Amino acid sequence: MLFVLLFTLWLIFNGRVTPEIFVFGLLFAGLLLGFACRYMDYSIEKERRVLALTFQVFLYVGALVGEIWKANLAAIPYIFDRIRKPAPRIIRFRTGLHTETARAVLANSITLTPGTITVSLDKEVFTVHCLDVSLAKDIEDSRLVRRLRRMEEVSGR
Repeated sequence: MLFVLLFTLWLIFNGRVTPEIFVFGLLFAGLLLGFACRYMDYSIEKERRVLALTFQVFLYVGALVGEIWKANLAAIPYIFDRIRKPAPRIIRFRTGLHTETARAVLANSITLTPGTITVSLDKEVFTVHCLDVSLAKDIEDSRLVRRLRRMEEVSGR
């Protein structure tokens, strides 16, 4: 990615493309990439992981929007139907997420989802208040948890 960026900048700054400019651009981009790898702790493998993780973040945001949408639809009857009474519950569960960041993202995502609030997160134990027990179904192995596990795998943690 850095090589492509450097080469593209070379072509843009030169303003025209001739065979000499093209060859020198390839040469200079390669030399700068080699310098960055050797002396600036740049790694092509790290770059690959960042790109893969960026893709996973987009997938996670899509899954989060989907879960928020489903939770909104599930919470509507409790708002508009006076007959249907909520049965609030506090549940505790573990997800097996390894990083603090992933756990914090999940806790915030649960709070963003209507009908659920993360009350506490102690090490690996989540405590969640749910408007109804049906909203807490399979929360410990939801799509969001699976996406976060995949993100941890991609990032190498």
